[in-house]
Amino acid sequence: MDVNKDIRSLIDVPESEKEIFANLIKKTRKESIRTSDEFVAQVFDEGNYSKEIIEHKDVSKVILEVRERAYNLFLKEEAEFNATLLKDLHKRIETPKKILDFLVTSEIVNKTGEELKVAIYSVCGEYAGRVAPYVYMLSLSNTNSRRSRSGRTFEAIIYKIYDILDYPFDSQGKVGRKVFESVGLGKKVDSVLPSIEEFKRRRNKTIIGTMKTSLRERWQEVAEEIERTKIPEIHLLTVDTHIAGSKAKEMGMHNIVIVTSKELADSDSLLDCKNIISFEEYFFEEIPKYLDYWK
Repeated sequence: MDVNKDIRSLIDVPESEKEIFANLIKKTRKESIRTSDEFVAQVFDEGNYSKEIIEHKDVSKVILEVRERAYNLFLKEEAEFNATLLKDLHKRIETPKKILDFLVTSEIVNKTGEELKVAIYSVCGEYAGRVAPYVYMLSLSNTNSRRSRSGRTFEAIIYKIYDILDYPFDSQGKVGRKVFESVGLGKKVDSVLPSIEEFKRRRNKTIIGTMKTSLRERWQEVAEEIERTKIPEIHLLTVDTHIAGSKAKEMGMHNIVIVTSKELADSDSLLDCKNIISFEEYFFEEIPKYLDYWK
């Protein structure tokens, strides 16, 4: 291998190292970044959100604030994760090691004083440029991780509020996907209140919930789930701030109840949409109505 020639023409991570690097990213991320549940728990512990929910019933505000604070905690740990991974890259992956060895040998050896300092700056800059394909692969992985992290954080917040209000529920994370599949519910359903057992007895007296941070066209997957499982309706909880009235009405025709912030639910553009309710109405009117049946 002509190291000098190869590092100057490196435009992608070598095929032999892609899986190795992907596994390293996954392993290091798991070791470095806590789960969404842990971030949400920390924010609730540090804030006064339980009192805000129970006494003031200001759920919309709590959801948005906790989500933002949990995401900021995540970003700090992600930054540390990036630094840890890239700092040790030359120790774990062969090509970055060869690049760094070559640059150090050719630029730094036999230099001292101010000349050495300038050479180190130069090596750092060139090394960063030469391992750009690895940084790009890491960036793509981070983007995908953030998308899934956002959804899991929203779910964790909703489940935390269920616990604060002492609402019984089953989620796929709690009881497992197979339990949901055993009653015909697919992966688009995130939770059932009060439980799967009650769903088996009277499905129209339970709340089937799904959570999406953004609707776009993905709500159609929820409509397909309703059609496939023949469930009476689904409550779709979302923090999407852009919901067109025409889209909301179309979702209502598919028996989808949209649960969103009070500000959006009460907005003039959505006043005619009877299938849109606020988080406050959902937690303090809708859920108790269903739970009262089982009492």
